[in-house]
Amino acid sequence: MTVRNDAASFSLEILKGSDIAVFRWVGPISLQDRRNNTRRMREFCSQQGVTRIIIDGREQLSQTDIVDSYEFAAEVPSQLPGLTLAVVHRPDDESLKFIETVAYNRGSRTRAFQDFEAARAWLESLDE
Repeated sequence: MTVRNDAASFSLEILKGSDIAVFRWVGPISLQDRRNNTRRMREFCSQQGVTRIIIDGREQLSQTDIVDSYEFAAEVPSQLPGLTLAVVHRPDDESLKFIETVAYNRGSRTRAFQDFEAARAWLESLDE
Protein backbone atom coordinates (compact mmCIF):
# COMPACT_ATOMS: atom_id res chain seq x y z
CA MET A 1 0.00 0.00 0.00
CA THR A 2 1.44 3.38 -1.02
CA VAL A 3 -0.30 6.75 -0.69
CA ARG A 4 1.03 10.06 -1.96
CA ASN A 5 -0.10 13.66 -1.83
CA ASP A 6 1.61 16.97 -2.57
CA ALA A 7 3.23 17.36 0.83
CA ALA A 8 4.02 13.83 2.01
CA SER A 9 3.77 10.18 1.19
CA PHE A 10 3.79 6.92 3.03
CA SER A 11 4.10 3.25 2.23
CA LEU A 12 3.17 0.23 4.28
CA GLU A 13 4.23 -3.24 3.20
CA ILE A 14 5.66 -6.55 4.34
CA LEU A 15 9.44 -6.68 4.07
CA LYS A 16 10.27 -9.15 1.33
CA GLY A 17 11.21 -12.59 2.66
CA SER A 18 10.08 -11.86 6.22
CA ASP A 19 7.13 -11.42 8.54
CA ILE A 20 8.05 -7.82 9.35
CA ALA A 21 5.99 -4.83 8.25
CA VAL A 22 7.68 -1.63 7.12
CA PHE A 23 6.08 1.79 7.38
CA ARG A 24 7.83 4.70 5.61
CA TRP A 25 6.92 8.37 5.78
CA VAL A 26 8.46 10.98 3.48
CA GLY A 27 7.89 14.69 4.01
CA PRO A 28 6.41 16.88 6.73
CA ILE A 29 4.58 15.10 9.56
CA SER A 30 2.14 16.60 12.07
CA LEU A 31 0.64 15.23 15.28
CA GLN A 32 -2.53 14.29 13.39
CA ASP A 33 -0.45 12.53 10.71
CA ARG A 34 1.27 10.52 13.46
CA ARG A 35 -2.09 9.52 14.94
CA ASN A 36 -3.46 8.56 11.52
CA ASN A 37 -0.33 6.53 10.86
CA THR A 38 -0.73 4.66 14.15
CA ARG A 39 -4.21 3.60 13.08
CA ARG A 40 -2.93 2.58 9.63
CA MET A 41 -0.12 0.48 11.12
CA ARG A 42 -2.42 -1.20 13.67
CA GLU A 43 -4.98 -2.13 11.00
CA PHE A 44 -2.36 -3.29 8.49
CA CYS A 45 -0.51 -5.46 11.00
CA SER A 46 -3.77 -6.97 12.19
CA GLN A 47 -4.87 -7.77 8.63
CA GLN A 48 -1.47 -9.21 7.70
CA GLY A 49 -0.99 -11.12 10.96
CA VAL A 50 2.35 -9.53 11.81
CA THR A 51 3.52 -8.26 15.18
CA ARG A 52 6.82 -6.60 14.26
CA ILE A 53 7.21 -3.37 12.35
CA ILE A 54 10.00 -1.07 11.23
CA ILE A 55 8.97 2.58 11.24
CA ASP A 56 11.31 4.27 8.78
CA GLY A 57 11.30 7.98 9.53
CA ARG A 58 14.63 8.91 8.00
CA GLU A 59 12.93 11.14 5.41
CA GLN A 60 10.26 12.71 7.57
CA LEU A 61 10.25 16.34 8.66
CA SER A 62 8.72 16.62 12.10
CA GLN A 63 6.26 19.47 12.66
CA THR A 64 5.53 18.55 16.27
CA ASP A 65 6.90 20.31 19.30
CA ILE A 66 8.07 18.56 22.47
CA VAL A 67 4.61 18.64 24.10
CA ASP A 68 2.88 17.11 21.05
CA SER A 69 5.65 14.53 20.72
CA TYR A 70 5.26 13.54 24.37
CA GLU A 71 1.47 13.35 24.10
CA PHE A 72 1.73 11.14 21.02
CA ALA A 73 4.43 8.89 22.48
CA ALA A 74 2.38 8.32 25.64
CA GLU A 75 -0.44 7.00 23.42
CA VAL A 76 1.71 4.49 21.53
CA PRO A 77 1.45 1.54 23.98
CA SER A 78 -2.36 1.66 24.00
CA GLN A 79 -2.67 2.36 20.28
CA LEU A 80 -0.21 -0.31 19.09
CA PRO A 81 -0.71 -3.10 21.63
CA GLY A 82 1.15 -6.32 20.97
CA LEU A 83 3.43 -4.80 18.33
CA THR A 84 7.20 -4.60 18.53
CA LEU A 85 8.49 -1.38 16.98
CA ALA A 86 11.91 -0.61 15.53
CA VAL A 87 12.06 3.13 14.85
CA VAL A 88 14.70 4.24 12.32
CA HIS A 89 15.60 7.93 12.40
CA ARG A 90 18.20 10.35 11.08
CA PRO A 91 21.02 11.24 13.50
CA ASP A 92 19.79 14.85 13.65
CA ASP A 93 16.12 13.95 14.27
CA GLU A 94 15.62 14.18 18.01
CA SER A 95 11.82 13.94 17.78
CA LEU A 96 11.71 10.26 16.81
CA LYS A 97 14.33 9.31 19.40
CA PHE A 98 12.33 11.19 22.04
CA ILE A 99 9.09 9.49 20.96
CA GLU A 100 10.78 6.08 21.13
CA THR A 101 12.11 6.76 24.64
CA VAL A 102 8.76 7.93 26.01
CA ALA A 103 6.85 5.06 24.35
CA TYR A 104 9.35 2.55 25.77
CA ASN A 105 9.06 4.06 29.24
CA ARG A 106 5.28 3.79 28.98
CA GLY A 107 5.47 0.06 28.22
CA SER A 108 5.84 -0.20 24.45
CA ARG A 109 8.28 -2.78 23.09
CA THR A 110 10.20 -0.18 21.12
CA ARG A 111 13.80 0.51 20.18
CA ALA A 112 15.39 3.29 18.11
CA PHE A 113 18.04 2.86 15.41
CA GLN A 114 19.86 5.01 12.88
CA ASP A 115 20.44 2.05 10.55
CA PHE A 116 17.64 0.16 8.79
CA GLU A 117 19.50 -3.16 8.69
CA ALA A 118 20.28 -2.98 12.42
CA ALA A 119 16.56 -2.45 13.08
CA ARG A 120 15.69 -5.45 10.95
CA ALA A 121 18.33 -7.62 12.64
CA TRP A 122 16.98 -6.69 16.10
CA LEU A 123 13.42 -7.59 15.11
CA GLU A 124 14.55 -10.87 13.55
CA SER A 125 16.48 -11.79 16.70
CA LEU A 126 13.36 -11.62 18.87
CA ASP A 127 11.33 -14.71 19.66
CA GLU A 128 7.75 -14.03 18.71
